[in-house]
Parts: sequence; C-alpha cells; structure tokens
Amino acid sequence: MQDDSLPVEAMYERLDYYLQNYGSERAIVTVSELDGFVTAIGCSKDLLAPADWFPAIWGTQEDQPKWNEQDEEDEFYGLVMLLHLEAIDGLFNNTLSPVYLEHDDQQGHVTVIIDDWCAGFIRGARLTGINQSGERDFLDDVLASVRLFGTPRGWEKLNAMSDAEVTFWRESLEPSIMRLAQHNHPEIQIAQAGDGSSRIVH
Repeated sequence: MQDDSLPVEAMYERLDYYLQNYGSERAIVTVSELDGFVTAIGCSKDLLAPADWFPAIWGTQEDQPKWNEQDEEDEFYGLVMLLHLEAIDGLFNNTLSPVYLEHDDQQGHVTVIIDDWCAGFIRGARLTGINQSGERDFLDDVLASVRLFGTPRGWEKLNAMSDAEVTFWRESLEPSIMRLAQHNHPEIQIAQAGDGSSRIVH
C-alpha cells in the first residue's frame, strides 16, 4: 500500500510537518496519533467518507488550516489517505502495524511510546461513536488497554501499576483492537494470524 515514490520515513516527516505547522491546540499533533485516529475510523461498523472525519484531524470547524499553497493541502490529503488505507489494509488482512513513537534518552535506552497512538484511537472512537454503542461489557473489555494508555485517567492508573501489569496491558493492546475490528467486520479472520508488527517513528 505504501507509495514507492516516497520512503515511509519521509512520509511520516511530511505528515508531522503539516500537523505541527498548521494545527491548533485542538489538532492531532503527531503521525502516531494520526495513525491511531485513522485506525479507529477503520474499526467503525459504519463506513465513513473522508469528508465525515477529515476535518476532525484539526479540531473544530474554526481550527481548519489556512493553507499557504494548494499543493500543500493536496499533499497532506493524499498522505493521510495513504495512512488510512494502510490502516484499513492492516485490519482486514490481520497485519495491524501501528505507528509508534520512539524516545532515546541519549544513554542508549530506547522507549517505545504508544500513548500518542492510543490517544488518537480514542479520538477516532469518540468521533465514530465506537465507545458509546451497545454491548458495554464487550467494549469495556476491548477498549481497556487503549483507554489506559490514551487518557489522563488511564495514565494515573498506569502509574500505580507494577511493570508486569503495564506489560500485560501493553501486550493486550493490538489483539484487543483486532477483536474490535473483527466484531464490527466479521469477514476479518483473526485466527489466520498475520505477521503484523509496529512501525516506529524516531
């Protein structure tokens, strides 16, 4: 699904450039958050047209960017749609590959950060109504991990957990998202496990 004319790292850099230079305080601010957002759109039972969710990347109608050039708007739209299609492809082929951030503390210790992705997923879930639909017990189960890593209330709970507990919830994140996707799209066959893995943005 990736456009061969643009290396993946360059794609992420361009998306980050637009998000950081055209976004308000209510906008999605990183490509990881954006990937979580478009993944939630793909998990929705209802098929949403880009016009239904694209403005929410920036916040409210008042937050929509004033582009310096039409070419920039066109490029951003194209890159977001590519990211969206890659997320859909990952969900439907059971090769979910979230885009996570990576932090290097200058001492060789690298930490993979999933909070942004989860916050973006929560944003998308709110927009589509995923987390407000019926079957409360099921939703609470499959959204537990993403709520822990993607909301202020969840972060407070994580701070009180042991390393083993945090690892448990981290490892349950992607399988839970796939369960949600299959629940809303039964044609997805999770039992036929793919070889999806996370993508890291340095």
